[in-house]
Amino acid sequence: MKHIASLIIALLLVASAVLGYSYHRKSAEAEDAKSGFLSVSNTALFCLTDMGALETMFKNNASEELVRERVGRYAFCSLVLSKASASLYKVTGKKMYWNFHVASANLADFFSHVRNSEEPRKLVAENLDVLLQIDREISGIYQEWGKGNVTEDMTSKLLSLTEGLSW
Repeated sequence: MKHIASLIIALLLVASAVLGYSYHRKSAEAEDAKSGFLSVSNTALFCLTDMGALETMFKNNASEELVRERVGRYAFCSLVLSKASASLYKVTGKKMYWNFHVASANLADFFSHVRNSEEPRKLVAENLDVLLQIDREISGIYQEWGKGNVTEDMTSKLLSLTEGLSW
């Protein structure tokens, strides 16, 4: 009877060690994935922090093609940010990443539409005030991103602003 009890305890210890190792490995993989997605998001965010340049472009009477090129870059960065934040949501389950995903997708759709329109200057001009508010919000998020201080309120505000774009 003592041998059976000892055998059961030994098997439970081995099973516990295997499960602990497996959990630790999966947890480390999830943290590596999260770190990579955060890095990609940071790069895409940095790209979007100069949306205020659109105002300067209008003041200097930039051509349709120059505006088209710039919003094309913003469309790409927004799409990358949308994909990375969706992945962050899957890894963490945090709503702020979902808000960020949807806001970024809204921006990607808007900028893609502007890039493909016949009058990109007109569409940007009609939305310039909202775009400048989005620029300020994204710049604030970018400053807090590296510190890990981005809040759900910040991403909710960004989402709300992107829903105000008209095409």
